[in-house]
Amino acid sequence: MKRILSVGFLVLALPFLMATVSYGQVRKSKEISKLVKKAPRTEAFQFAVTVTTDGKQKQYDFVSLKDIDQEKLTDIEKKLLETFADVAFCFNGSKVHCCYWVKDADGKLGLMKLDGSILVPPLKGNIYHGTLPSRVVVGEQTVKPENWAGEFCNRVTKHTGRGLGHFDAVVDDIRDEKKIRATIPAGKYDDIMIGLKGSHTYYFVARLIDGEMKWGVVDKNDKEVMPIEAKGIYKKKGAAQWLIGNVGGKWVASETMDMSEIDNMVRNEELMAEQRRQQLAETLTALGNTLQQAAVTVEQIQQKTGGGGDSYGASGGSGGGSLESQYRQWENRAKANYESLTNLGARVKKDGKDVGGSTGQSMSSSNYTQQKKALREAQKEMKSIRQKASKKGIKITKSEYEDVVVKF
Repeated sequence: MKRILSVGFLVLALPFLMATVSYGQVRKSKEISKLVKKAPRTEAFQFAVTVTTDGKQKQYDFVSLKDIDQEKLTDIEKKLLETFADVAFCFNGSKVHCCYWVKDADGKLGLMKLDGSILVPPLKGNIYHGTLPSRVVVGEQTVKPENWAGEFCNRVTKHTGRGLGHFDAVVDDIRDEKKIRATIPAGKYDDIMIGLKGSHTYYFVARLIDGEMKWGVVDKNDKEVMPIEAKGIYKKKGAAQWLIGNVGGKWVASETMDMSEIDNMVRNEELMAEQRRQQLAETLTALGNTLQQAAVTVEQIQQKTGGGGDSYGASGGSGGGSLESQYRQWENRAKANYESLTNLGARVKKDGKDVGGSTGQSMSSSNYTQQKKALREAQKEMKSIRQKASKKGIKITKSEYEDVVVKF
């Protein structure tokens, strides 16, 4: 995906900077909580922080400087209000962003330091929580706000080698007015994605070179780890990583696959790893059931109770459990295919359940055909297993993913 940013143009579009710094009081972060205490909250800005590994989010509040007594504003704040369509403080209780959120006439979002200087100029896209509570990414355009937390937690809790998002800048220590800075400033790279290796943050970064996007890797401080010269970058997992999670592995450069193709490849690897986990769990469960049943049978023979009929009845129940587990395995596969197809598109729900969706033309037609074929195969197996169970008098609750439909 190409995203070219001309930071020179953005800076020239803000000619007022920073004549205003030469006069007027600079706002202190400790003053903000008192200043916004009784002011009305505005819905003109939104920001959410991922707080748990299940994807739940904690919403931050905003107060527009337009809703604060103008006599309490500094000269810098008044100048910002003259320059931008809206300016706001962002906070959650006593946790305050030590900067101004600004929105220009075109709805682009940026961040300005408390002294009025540019932290990140207004950019198209959203501002999201990064890999730490004190870190944000700016200019994200590909992941929807309601999906960011789930996608973020997917990268943290799984062994995935996929990058997250496509944005323009990174700001660190946003809650510390002395340390706040643009770790990766807008305009340095033409595209940025979050990459994770265990608990360590990295970034996939790209530049347009001779008309082609080239990728590399930098660490959390923007120090080069891999040079920007590959068609695509991903993390190759270690030998046991599929079992124990997002640890180890190494960065691998590809000259045959771009980042979109790599994303699809790793998604398929994730699906296969999940299936291996399920198969292992089912094997252990089946083995435990078999040993338990054998113990019951031996005890019955020793007691000469003639309870063979009851033993066969238990076996029949075990068979039902096997069909149920098979059905749920295919359900998980169908769900994974559905989520992969609709990740950057749209999902349709009815009564809280997924009933359909669209890719939003976010993937190639060949990838769509392959993923759609896998979804249909899973749905066919689900239907067959459910019908087989029904003939044996076993009822399996039909899954929403047995009928879900995805369009291109």
